[in-house]
Amino acid sequence: MESQSVMSLRIARPAGRFSGVWVPILPLAVLLSFAAPAPTSGETASPGVLPDPCSEPLTWHVGEVDERFGLPTGEAEAALREAAALWNDTAGRTLIAVDEDRGSPVRLLFDERHQRIQELLPRKERLQEMAREVSRERVRIEEEQHDLWVSRQEHERRLSTLERRQEEHERQVEYWENRGDATEDVRRELRRVADELDRERRAVNEEGARITERAREVNRGVERLNELVEAYNQERRSVEAETRATRIQSGHYQESRRTMGRWTVSVEREIFVWQFDDREHLVRILAHELGNALGLEHAAEPGAIMHPVTRGGGGGAAAAGGADEPEAAAHREVRLHSADVALLLARCPDLEPEGGPDLEPEGR
Repeated sequence: MESQSVMSLRIARPAGRFSGVWVPILPLAVLLSFAAPAPTSGETASPGVLPDPCSEPLTWHVGEVDERFGLPTGEAEAALREAAALWNDTAGRTLIAVDEDRGSPVRLLFDERHQRIQELLPRKERLQEMAREVSRERVRIEEEQHDLWVSRQEHERRLSTLERRQEEHERQVEYWENRGDATEDVRRELRRVADELDRERRAVNEEGARITERAREVNRGVERLNELVEAYNQERRSVEAETRATRIQSGHYQESRRTMGRWTVSVEREIFVWQFDDREHLVRILAHELGNALGLEHAAEPGAIMHPVTRGGGGGAAAAGGADEPEAAAHREVRLHSADVALLLARCPDLEPEGGPDLEPEGR
């Protein structure tokens, strides 16, 4: 599995090593009586036959935890047990056994690029906060724009009403001027209406000035929002570039066989973990590599444990086998996908997985 970076690191598998003594090739009669020494880690197999994980549990233990991870060995072992339980609980029996000091080793080895990835996490959190700030500011501006639109509509209606009343008043004044016999009461009423229209006109003009100032303030808010968006985009591009530049392989399953001719003398298995975002991410990496140890293929479904890319809780993506995938965040409970179950059944067809055919795929 890998985390995001510009280039994918592929760990070259060694030609094979074993614990014990090299034995020269002997005549067949002597070779048949040879008893191979048991390796200190890994498993001894029958001549020419590998142990079948479907019928014989693979035993693992936490062999090494670099102190720079800040992860106690007990917590690493708990994560390993949780990862093993995903397969065991689904299979209905033990496929992966975890022991304190016996079995194949799981090694958590700190990579210096892991430190750079960890240093990026606060910037990613800040980037998320910037996105939330942009979202809040956009909502506020949209609400103000809506309120301004409503105020403008009301102002237009008020202004239109005032203009109609003004036109009607002017017609009344012209009418009485043409007649020339307006009584004092009529003149008093015309003056009262004129004063009322004058007050309304001043009020409408003041309202228009306030709306204009509100429009200026909304426009200033839009400018601030655009500045926030630009700052967010710049930081996002910077973080993405640095994330790609520090892409490393998060985990790797390694298997080497000691053979003599057609005989398989021993099998040594190891799991390496170089980078993880948090405990959930570690469990997913371990579950993926244990799946590799079981002989499972990769899954095409993005939510599957056996997909080449697994998502970390810190927002990163880790890929297996050198796959190059875009970053995405998916912080969910760790459980098997239906695609994982299908791969397990294809590898071990005699199993009857817990949950049967109604097992729900992750993410649905």
